[in-house]
Formats: sequence, structure tokens, C-alpha cells
Amino acid sequence: MTKPATICLTFDLEEFDLPLEFKQQISKEWQMEITTQGMETLLPLLKDVSCTFFTTANYAESNPALLKKLAVTHEIASHSYYHSTFDKADLKKSKEVLEIISDTEVMGFRMPRMAKVNYQDIKDAGYLYDSSLNPTVIPGRYNHFASSKTIFKHKNDLWVVPASVTPSLRIPLFWLTFKNTSLTWYCKQVRKCLDVYGYVNIYLHPWEFADVSAFSLPSYMVAKPDKMKEKLIYFINHFKTQVRFTSIKNLLHEKHEL
Repeated sequence: MTKPATICLTFDLEEFDLPLEFKQQISKEWQMEITTQGMETLLPLLKDVSCTFFTTANYAESNPALLKKLAVTHEIASHSYYHSTFDKADLKKSKEVLEIISDTEVMGFRMPRMAKVNYQDIKDAGYLYDSSLNPTVIPGRYNHFASSKTIFKHKNDLWVVPASVTPSLRIPLFWLTFKNTSLTWYCKQVRKCLDVYGYVNIYLHPWEFADVSAFSLPSYMVAKPDKMKEKLIYFINHFKTQVRFTSIKNLLHEKHEL
């Protein structure tokens, strides 16, 4: 039986620390507040779909009620403990904290900023899959152009679920592309991936749906919340009658018998 094409719409649920990268001050409280404002806009848009939220334990500890609410409908996965710093011990600690708060099993991990992380360390921390690989080139960040574009199992039995890129040119279908290209073009590229691979793995951020105009950030990184809201509504409505939106956990269960 042919399995339906699937869109994994995922969100990196993190404290909004982007201004720190550009040498601008922002308090820890404001980092949390901006992300929460974005979630207030985002959640009603997801009422008919199931997603994966890669969540920092730091954000979850500040917003436990929200995390419990999310876990009813969506998958909770780990985005490490903090978004700005990392220690190997954070892999296990974040998983434990997220499981206690959400009362669900945390199976997946995604490293902040899709940075390199040791697969054995992820496996040893108790995860079943990793989604930290963006199989393309992002200047100044990483070069994974030779990496697999599709799901594979590492030699240590950890599943690796790369972020989606177009089949030929490896154009990433991540947050910056969603934000900065026309929806007509973007949806065509998603359709190409669905036709070739049967699924896509797209990631955005809740803070993209909040007003961050108080900060001097590059224009290609930010958009007006109303524009992002309109784009996501269009995207979901465009595909929801054609394919299924589900979590990465469910995708692996169904396609690879996780």
C-alpha cells in the first residue's frame, strides 16, 4: 500500500537570542516574552495539523503550561538546554527536563543553529533520531553539500532526518527561504520534494510570528508578523487537502517502523 506524502512542519521553540549574534542586548525575560508572543499568534494556525516542536529546556522551564498544552497535539523534541550555549551534558539533561514537563517521551534532537553534534553523544543520551543536518551550504555556517538529502540510519542505529532541500540544486526549504521567496515558487519546490521523496522536513521559529522591530536585525531574517501569518495560512491550506501534516516521530514510525 502506498503511504501518503507527508509534510513535517517543525518549529525551533527557543528563547529569542538572535539580537545577541548582532551585539545587541536583550534580557532573558524579553527573550522568553517575544517567543511566547509568537506562539500566541502561531498556535491557532496549527489547529488542524500535527507538528514537531524542538524545544530548549530553558524555554520549557519558563513556560511549562504551554509545553503541556503543546504535547497534547504535537511532538515535543529537544533543542538542547540553552540556545546560546552547549555542553555535552545538555543532551541528556534537556531530554529529562522536557519529558518531566511534557509528560511525553522525547525521541528527537535538533542542535541550535543546525551546528555539528556527535551522533554517538546523541545516541548515548537516549534519543532515537537527530534532525540537525541541513544538507546544503550555508556560507559562514556549514558545508553539508555531500551529505544525504533523505532519512538514513547512522552506523550506531540513530536515525538522521535532514532538513529538506530541493532534489537537484539543494536549495534549502528552511525558514529563510519560506520568508524571502514567493509562496508560488516555494510551494512548487515543496511539491517537487514530495514527488521525489514522499515527505518534506521544514523548520521555522515561533519568534518569526512576533514583532521584533525594536531590534536592528538584517531584513532577510525578519518579516512582519502579519505577513508570516498569511504565508503560513496559505501554505497549510494549499497542501492540507493533498498531503498529510504530521510529526517527525510519526513519519519515522510509519515509513521506517521506528
